[in-house]
Amino acid sequence: MIHVENLTVAGPGFYLDDISFKVNKAEYLIILGPSGAGKTVLLDTLAGLKKPQKGRILFAGRDVTRALPEERKIGYIQQNLALFPHLSVMENITFGARPNRIPPARAGERARELAALLGIEHLLSRANPLTLSGGEKQRVALARTLLVEPDIILMDEPFSALDSFTRRQLIFLLPEIFAQFQVTVIHVTHDLQEAFLLGDKIAVLIDGRLHQIGSRDEIYRRPATLAVARLLLNRNTLSGRVIDFSTGEIVARIEEGLDFKLPATPHIQPGDKIHFGINPREIVIIRPDRPLTPRVRSNIFPATVRRIFDQYGSYLLFLDLAGTGIEIELELPSYIYHDMAISIGNNVTVSLKKDSFWVLPADKEG
Repeated sequence: MIHVENLTVAGPGFYLDDISFKVNKAEYLIILGPSGAGKTVLLDTLAGLKKPQKGRILFAGRDVTRALPEERKIGYIQQNLALFPHLSVMENITFGARPNRIPPARAGERARELAALLGIEHLLSRANPLTLSGGEKQRVALARTLLVEPDIILMDEPFSALDSFTRRQLIFLLPEIFAQFQVTVIHVTHDLQEAFLLGDKIAVLIDGRLHQIGSRDEIYRRPATLAVARLLLNRNTLSGRVIDFSTGEIVARIEEGLDFKLPATPHIQPGDKIHFGINPREIVIIRPDRPLTPRVRSNIFPATVRRIFDQYGSYLLFLDLAGTGIEIELELPSYIYHDMAISIGNNVTVSLKKDSFWVLPADKEG
């Protein structure tokens, strides 16, 4: 459906460098990245508001690189929503009908259908959309976009101004709505939870470069660069050298003298310098009264609890690993934390599960 080839966009204060990706019909792609990564520039370029210096953009096989915005059959929900205060809610929703040659009667009928679907039917007569709540404004903007039946919807940080309750409501509503219309979506965000709840695929954009694109599981478990790992809050990151290699695993030694068994990784050989890491949720505290399962028999170390933070639903523990001064983070569900009665200063035994590590060559800093 969408095919972006070697896209380069440069201007004052922004730069996109050789961006390529594909999005299938009715797929939901998240563009994830920190502020200043170039996410909005990418959307503006797809929408036709910015022109690339190099590369091509194809929609359903049609080259739209130089096409005008109105020739692209897209809907673009920008961060400011761009609702018109001099028009009623109904007039805002039907605003695109005339340019898209939708008869007034059909536009009104469709606006009412969309308003009912989005739960804003009671707002249609409201004179000024700026008096609406943040969530109501988002639904009005979405109805206006869907009314013209676009093939593609672009969304720029659509939940950034919403309270947590409204944001959660819309996060679970959007996939249902878009599935009904079989529309292809590209959604920009810096929020990890948003990205992993909504995206069929996630593309990670950092400093104007596309570092990785893949499924949620691929991005989470196998970050392609150290920059991606850090963006995903993989704070348990270590560096070492490969000292042994066998079928199914490698052994790496860090400067502090600890050896770690890691999953075998292509193109990594004995003697290579590597980065490796593990998510806080993948570290297990060994309970002496329970047998070890095969998954937790590797990378078992003593540790001391140094700090504890209550995250309301889970606890984040900071541990000194094997007396080395290396601090690792471990996340425990609240019920396990309370059952184990852990406190600061406790000595525990932890397993850093071998198969849960990601491994990168040292030159993959990103």
